[in-house]
Amino acid sequence: MTVRPSSDPTAADWLVHADRDWWDLVTRGPLGYERYARLRFIPDPIHPTQREAEADAPYDERSETEQLATVVATLAKHTTTPEDCYFCVWEGWGGFVVRGAARITLPEREAFLFRGPALDLLTWEQALDPPGPEGLPIPSFVWPADRAWCIANDVDPHFATIGASSAAIQEVLADRRVDTVIDDPDRPQPWYSH
Repeated sequence: MTVRPSSDPTAADWLVHADRDWWDLVTRGPLGYERYARLRFIPDPIHPTQREAEADAPYDERSETEQLATVVATLAKHTTTPEDCYFCVWEGWGGFVVRGAARITLPEREAFLFRGPALDLLTWEQALDPPGPEGLPIPSFVWPADRAWCIANDVDPHFATIGASSAAIQEVLADRRVDTVIDDPDRPQPWYSH
């Protein structure tokens, strides 16, 4: 196990102090990247009153964690620090214990901070003491120490947002193993009705 709790909250200061509305930050990520994309866990709604349960197939049979790990493996080639990444996990999921992890205070979304190699995303829950049960949530933010890219994955949307260089986003969009589309942080995204 190489992912471990991180006791240094300053690693997330750039998110905590980001000049962005809290909702936009947690759902769309920080501003300042060359390009953005969305990883869709389910297809976008096709009409304004559509509910998630009415989403059109195809669904990806892999878990959100597995889909996100596919994207992170691509992004790991676009950072100078692939062995030194951060994972914020929203405390609101409950059901797990974190010892030694800094609490990151984002508005409406306090989280615990973990640190480890990008490619170990699939094993972050092993850093819990005791290890967590299957089905734990995926991190709400993932970024390398050099901040070459950042993924925001809030609990509410049906997608995760990726900010990175143009080359990194192009490679993510070209990967047919995941459902990704271009994202424009200045435009509203499609949302399912509640």
